[in-house]
Amino acid sequence: MPIRVCAGALGDGLPLRDLLVTANHALMVDGLLLNASALVNDTSIEWVPLIELGKGYTVYHIETENHSLILAEGVPAETYIDYVSRSSFDNYDEYLNLYGMDITIPEMALSRISASRYVPLRVLQRLASAKVA
Repeated sequence: MPIRVCAGALGDGLPLRDLLVTANHALMVDGLLLNASALVNDTSIEWVPLIELGKGYTVYHIETENHSLILAEGVPAETYIDYVSRSSFDNYDEYLNLYGMDITIPEMALSRISASRYVPLRVLQRLASAKVA
């Protein structure tokens, strides 16, 4: 199930609008790379019930030459990293036609927090006090 990060849930008015990401997608919060699932608080950051998404939904991954950060609704968010094989994507054949072979992207040299129990208390407290739009 995707994660919804409500507008303003990360503080300083971010994200600018509600942001839906996959559970293992990392966002940069307070200088830390945090999986969205580690931030779920069941209020301003929550699992999106699949029934809300209708019969199906499409996930877009943005791949850059290197694993890096881009802005998603104003929030630094990681680009595609090949934790899931490209062969599982609908456009895998197109990818192979363009690039000739599957390329492994080295991960950024940043620590990643993938479980809520490892998110620093100071981050959790700050997010709990964020004003949601």
